[in-house]
Amino acid sequence: MLDICSKFALSHNVVFNDVKSQCLIVSSRSDFIRRPTFQLSGASLPYTECYKYLGHMNNSVLSDDPDIMKQTRSVYASANVIIRKFSHASLNTKLMLFRAYCSPTYGCQLWSTMFQYSCSKLRVAYNDAFRQLLHEPRWCSASQLFVFHDVSSFSVIIRKLVYSLLCSLRDSNNLLVCAMLHSDICLQSSLFERRHKLLHVF
Repeated sequence: MLDICSKFALSHNVVFNDVKSQCLIVSSRSDFIRRPTFQLSGASLPYTECYKYLGHMNNSVLSDDPDIMKQTRSVYASANVIIRKFSHASLNTKLMLFRAYCSPTYGCQLWSTMFQYSCSKLRVAYNDAFRQLLHEPRWCSASQLFVFHDVSSFSVIIRKLVYSLLCSLRDSNNLLVCAMLHSDICLQSSLFERRHKLLHVF
């Protein structure tokens, strides 16, 4: 595929940015992995242990912890921006902005391999951000605030998005998606196990 891209670039006068293209090897039980050299338009592509692609952090151990920690920092940053720039806005405006920019949503449907500690930090960040938005103390019940102001809690957001993804997969007519959903691989995957716990275990 890299050779095809290189030939296309040469024939159509296209320049690929080889700095943004990197190689990542998923870790295995083997202590030694031979790293082949991949080239794009004559330039060797570097190797990395972690790379952000379409906003999602991918790493060599297939852990979702780096992505969750990135979302945690994003929640704090977004909440601080809203509190600082919209301090004189109405409560309804602040709630609308919080729902739009502070919900830890992007890519959370695919999280399956992480420490409980990471999810706990993200949930705490979400709760603290909402308390700060309402100028409530940290000891105040976040669950009560969410219910009173009609804002979804952290667990509710995750369940809704996971359920929405499952519905989209089940309604898909793609042959590969259908084959995957009816295979043993899907039932035995950590992703399916997490979805089952989120949607069926209370």
